[in-house]
Amino acid sequence: MRYEWNGYLGKILEVDLTERTILARELDPGVASAYIGGKGLAARILYDELPAGCDPFSPDNLLVFTTGPLTGTLAPGSGRCIVATKSPATGGWLDSNCGGFFGPELKMAGFDTLLIRGKASSPVLVVVDDGEAEILDGRNLWGMDPFSTEKKIRAQMGNDFRLASIGTAGERGVLFACIMSEARAFGRGGAGAVMGSKNLKAVALRGSRPITLYEPDRFMRNCREAFNEITIHPDTGGGRQKYGTNFILSCMNEAGIHPVRNFQRAIFQGFSKINEKNIEKYYTRHKACYGCPIYCSKISEVKEGKYKGSIVEGPEYENVWSFGAQCENADLGAIITAEYLCDFYGLDAISTGNAIGFAMECMERGLLRESDVGFPLRFGDDEGIIKAVHSIGNRDGIGKLLGRGVKRMGESLGAQGFAMHVKGLEMPAYDPRGSSGIALAYATSDRGACHLRSWPIGDELLSTNNRIDPFSIEYKAEYVKNQQDFFSVIDSSVLCLFTFFSLSPRHLVRFLDATTGIAPFGFPGEVLKCGERVNNLVRLFNLREGLGRDDDTLPPRFLNEPLQEGPSRGRVVELEPMLEEYYFVRGWDEKGIPKREKLRYLGLVDG
Repeated sequence: MRYEWNGYLGKILEVDLTERTILARELDPGVASAYIGGKGLAARILYDELPAGCDPFSPDNLLVFTTGPLTGTLAPGSGRCIVATKSPATGGWLDSNCGGFFGPELKMAGFDTLLIRGKASSPVLVVVDDGEAEILDGRNLWGMDPFSTEKKIRAQMGNDFRLASIGTAGERGVLFACIMSEARAFGRGGAGAVMGSKNLKAVALRGSRPITLYEPDRFMRNCREAFNEITIHPDTGGGRQKYGTNFILSCMNEAGIHPVRNFQRAIFQGFSKINEKNIEKYYTRHKACYGCPIYCSKISEVKEGKYKGSIVEGPEYENVWSFGAQCENADLGAIITAEYLCDFYGLDAISTGNAIGFAMECMERGLLRESDVGFPLRFGDDEGIIKAVHSIGNRDGIGKLLGRGVKRMGESLGAQGFAMHVKGLEMPAYDPRGSSGIALAYATSDRGACHLRSWPIGDELLSTNNRIDPFSIEYKAEYVKNQQDFFSVIDSSVLCLFTFFSLSPRHLVRFLDATTGIAPFGFPGEVLKCGERVNNLVRLFNLREGLGRDDDTLPPRFLNEPLQEGPSRGRVVELEPMLEEYYFVRGWDEKGIPKREKLRYLGLVDG
């Protein structure tokens, strides 16, 4: 009997680049009800079908673009897509999230998931056009930046295609290369390098398939309520809508957790030059992803000075930090230019700025010399930052070292003590010495240092109603665990995390229920259990790939070097007690291995 899908298309498109075969297979309804979609579906696919221990650059590695049941619907923030693979940066789990229009177009093209296997003998382009797919010669695109790639494909095939492509960083194996989609990015962890290792230059999508809903009237009532909640929320109009992701800049600097000089300090003295009000002066227009009322994306242009003419979709908060305070640089023109160059080369801007800031401290300590680098690269040197980004993007000169990421740089230079990463993934823009919650979130994140698995900072430092002590370690384990499970539900659904600064789990459950009609999705406890199931399956994946208890840690600087200024002065991270409690509330043993009774409860083992 044919299963009647609502919210899903019910199809997985499998493309084998080695064999040049294309196969459409059915989505298993049992998998959908247990894992929802998005991150959860990708976790099930990678755990079941990726050979254990395979090299991330092996043809055996998988590249999975996947959506959720809410992708492409009218639910607010439904314009996102997940890519998942084995990370070349960490050797473990990687899922990366991108906004824009690529995710909805994948569903409208007829598929919930696009699964890429193998490696083409020469560069190729995968095209999915309204249910039909083909592999085309992409040699004429190799070497192009993502913007030129998109322009050329559209000129040849039509302007209504939605695209994802890599730049030279992905082609040349920079370990933190990302995948670009119309100035948005599947960033973090090196998915672009995996795509390049497969000789896959781009994916082009076009479709007109409808997404059916189980209860359209109830779904629309939920939409109206959700859009109203977002519109009246104080963070929307006065914060994210006005300043984009930079609306928290001043708060983070005043709280003393805005990292400076490779996390040596946490208050930036040059902040007045790069705060959100000054960044706003560069905005030329606002932009929204598919189905989003927030318009948090900004188009910025440098209109004077030596970086005149630089235009970027951004700059985003994390990148203002990575090329700003992290490198002790207060030149906004240089920050905007550096972020544009990351898009041009296809680089994760957080990791790029981290690598440069780390190299600057290595220069300061005499572990690198100017003759090693080829140009001056000191804290505050905006021109050195720009040269370094070019070098990384082209993977030449010092870029060969920087493009390996902070972990491997630290090992090569004997600088592990201040190589700022978790599991091989570089740090985001929050010093955990001022937030015990984010410290635990970093240490236990499945993909390495990440603020998008749990973000306790919202309640520790920004909340006016339910604020919790940022320095206390009590109850942080349960808080982080519960938020990680909820965030996994969001990433499996797939919606934008930003909408849930205004919405609650209740909204998400109602959306899933009205969209799909799948019985467990009508009960909040069962939906959150799906998130917990996903996180435990990903933990099993990482354990299988060699990541475990010893990797759930933080750089020594956070554990041993107290901050010398600001509200967090004198503080280091007390990680071990929180980690032990976290394992306990997770139902894992003292080595961080899920206990059999927990796996049985989640349906991950039988009996």
